[in-house]
Formats: sequence, structure tokens, C-alpha cells
Amino acid sequence: MLTEEINVRTIPALLDFCQTRYGSRCAFRWRAGAEIHDVTYQQFAGQVRTLAAYIAAQTARDDRIALVGGNSYRWLLGWFAVVCAGRVSVPIDPQLPTGDILALLAKSGASLLLHAAEFGDVAAAAPRAMDLERLPVEGEADGWPCAVQPEDLGAIVFTSGTTGVPKGVLLTHWNFMADALSGCRCMDLAGHTMLAVLPFHHTLSLTPGMLAQLPGGSTVCICGGMRQLTKDLAAFQPEYTVAVPLLAEGMYRKIWDTAQKEGKEKLLRVLLRCSDALLRLGIDLRRKLFKSVLDACGGLKWMLVGGAPLSAECADGFLRFGLEVLPAYGVSECAPGVALNRSGACKSQSVGQVLDCCRVKIVDGEIWVKGDNVSQGYYQDEAATQEAFTQDGWHKTGDLGLLDADGYLYITGRRKNLIVLRNGKNVSPEGLEQKLTELPCVQEALVYQEGDEIVAELYLDTEERPDAEAQFVAALAQLNRQLPAYQRITKHKLRDAEFPKTTTKKIIRK
Repeated sequence: MLTEEINVRTIPALLDFCQTRYGSRCAFRWRAGAEIHDVTYQQFAGQVRTLAAYIAAQTARDDRIALVGGNSYRWLLGWFAVVCAGRVSVPIDPQLPTGDILALLAKSGASLLLHAAEFGDVAAAAPRAMDLERLPVEGEADGWPCAVQPEDLGAIVFTSGTTGVPKGVLLTHWNFMADALSGCRCMDLAGHTMLAVLPFHHTLSLTPGMLAQLPGGSTVCICGGMRQLTKDLAAFQPEYTVAVPLLAEGMYRKIWDTAQKEGKEKLLRVLLRCSDALLRLGIDLRRKLFKSVLDACGGLKWMLVGGAPLSAECADGFLRFGLEVLPAYGVSECAPGVALNRSGACKSQSVGQVLDCCRVKIVDGEIWVKGDNVSQGYYQDEAATQEAFTQDGWHKTGDLGLLDADGYLYITGRRKNLIVLRNGKNVSPEGLEQKLTELPCVQEALVYQEGDEIVAELYLDTEERPDAEAQFVAALAQLNRQLPAYQRITKHKLRDAEFPKTTTKKIIRK
């Protein structure tokens, strides 16, 4: 972690600081076929200045400029150039249907679209568009096009919309930087190599996965997409990454599936028991004993996981192999980090301790957040702003939770998803969903209410387990016996395909 206080309150100031401090150090690295490309901090800052000057000459101060495309170095250059030119970025989910992308362009009032080549159909319908690959980045502009202040708007980030219509979250330069620097103060993010996996348009990727890496001079390796993950892990050998639970749990499940296929499951369990016994004696041989397992994960040492609840089985299981998985919590309205677990002080069933850039209080079971990272509200949506933000600056997250005596935050559910039964009992579906997905035969689960019944809708692992339904019925009967009567699942439905999800892999709820 950084041992000095870094006083940068805007994104241009961050690049100035990094260029001075880490000029020749590698800032970004990516693969193009068999070749690996990289740029130094000095080169990156120079390219951003050149592109920012070009964008400033084409647009007006505070114009809204949208970006759409998959993760790439050019996308990053475009985003940094937009905000450093004093314009407002509008990062858009590239996996949305064309009609939805155009709707967000219209809703944001974007005057310009910066796009990847494959979005030509969107570009043709946009008011004005430029291909990211064709924008000029060579040469050295003299300084920034205009003075950017901490309170200036840097982005309108549309929420993923698991329920309802996406809202445009207003985030300033200081919202981003306060959150990023807070993460730097409590995590070891200095001088390391990390792999950026999550979609860049999302705040979980932009802040913890990008901005928080730069003050300490780390190298950010750009993953070319989920299909490239295995190759990118092998090529870059990152020390850590930022992920969502579905990715982490998928990696953990693959370890055991591989062991089973290779006939090594029993051996692996024996080694784990031996390793656990040695740890109790103060002897840590995990990274030697499980080298082949960790090599398959690219040699990762730790993983920050946020965006949705993470199963304790996954977090604790990875730790037994020597890979620390740190659950965290955030919302787009908080840029996004609110709490995270620290290395060596992790409570796997919590989402960690509150960051020092904000405060948390629990009001009628709901998590409220106030601080430098908290948004001023939603773009052109006064009703939603008044509903979610108090006049004195508290954001009502809609998430239910509690704080323990040590200051660790626990998420217990989502207020909008709460099941209210006729007997007056309240049931959080998220807790039941987590219990269900911990069953070996269950890949995905969604719990909801039908009349006065609690229903579980499931996607089972029928490929690896042909008798998955029979296994589930037996496991559900056992689970129900352990639950209070009012929480018992009385009906289940099976799906033939995975649930539809947002690009951050959250299941879209009914």
C-alpha cells in the first residue's frame, strides 16, 4: 500500500503525477495475437494529451461524449482523453442491443460517439461518431486543453438495470479520485501487475481496476475478453485481478472439475488436509503444494471480488490453496467502492471494512453512505435523485446490511427484492440463493415469491451430473429441514439455459 499521501483530486492531475513519478515504468500491457504491446506512463500521458487536445478542438466544454466498445487500450485512451479535455464521458455497455445503445445516447444528450470498429451500425445512427482506432495519438500536446476542477463532472455512468430502467449516475473527478486513493491507502497496489478483466464501462472496472492502480505505479494488463482469460493469465502472470463472483466461482469450480476428470480429487483433498494441519503449526506451504492449481489461475496471489454476493465456500476454498479472495462492496453511486476486506484481515462472509473516504450507517436495516465518493444524483431525473439521496448527502443504497463490532459490513439482501409473507415474516432471497448455489448440482439460482410460496428457479449442472435433479431434490429436502419454517422453499422450477445477465454477470431479476 502507499505509505505517502498523494494529493491529486482530478484525473489530469493523476496523469501528471504518474508521468513525473513513474515515467519509464510500464503502465499498460495487452496482447494482439502472439505479440505483447506495452506503453510507459510517460507515453500514455503524452498520448492522452494529444487526443484530449484533438477532442477539445472538435467539441465544446462540458459536452457529453459517449464511448462504446470492448476492452482495449484504445478505449482507455479515449476515456482518459475525454475526461482530461474537460468533457463528460458516457461509457456505454457494448453488449446492449443496438436500440438500447441508441436510447442511452439520446438520453445522455451525447454530441459525439467514440466507438470500436464493430459498432458501425450504431455510429451510423449517432449524431456524430469517430472510430477509436483512427483518432490521433502521436505527438506531444503542451499541457491540458483546459483547467479541470475536482467538482467537475467526469462521467455519466448508467446503472446495469437488473430491475427497472437504467439511471445515469453523475460522478465527478473527485468522486473517482477519492474512491481510488482510499483503496490505495488500505490495499497493496503499488508496483505490481494486475489483470483488468471486467468491462471498462463499469465503475468496478474503472475505479478499483484502473484508477486505483496508477498512483502506485502498477502495470495494468488488459484482458481481451472472457474467451481470452486463460491465455492472458498465462501470458501476463498477474499478481491480482478485480472480478465478479460468477468469474471467481467459475474458476474455483473448474479446479475441482479438472481434479475429478483427472482422477486427482481424492489426492487434492488429502493435500488440503495436510496443508491445513501445517498451517495450524505456523508452516505455510500452500503455494508449493498447490503450484499446479495456482498455475492454472495464472499465478494469482489475490483477487478482489465485488458486484454481487460471493459464496464463502469459494473465498475460503481459494484461501486453502493459497489464493486470497477478498469480498468487497460498492454501488455505482459511490464510484463505486464502499467497503472491502484487507489482505490478512479478511472475514469471508462480510464485504469488509468501510473505506476512509466515506461513512456508513444502517437506517431501518438499509445501508446509507455519505462521503467524497458519493454522487450528487442522477442525470435529469430529479424524482429518482430525491428518492435515493437525502438533502444532507446520504445515499440510500437499497441494500440491506449490518455492521459488526469490528466495523465489518455484511450484506443481507436487497430492499426491493425482499419477500414479504402474509404472516408478516420477511425473507431475503439472496441468502437462500447463496445456500442453493453452494450445492454441487446447482449452477445458478433465483428465489422469488409466488402468492405465499417461496419459489426457487434453477439452472442445474446436468452436463457433469446427469442425475442433477434427483440430487437437488434430496439436497433441498435437507436444506429445508435446517431452515425456519417460514424460509422454506416449497416449489422449484428448472431452466434449460442460464439466466439472462448484465455484463457484470448479475442475474436480471423478474
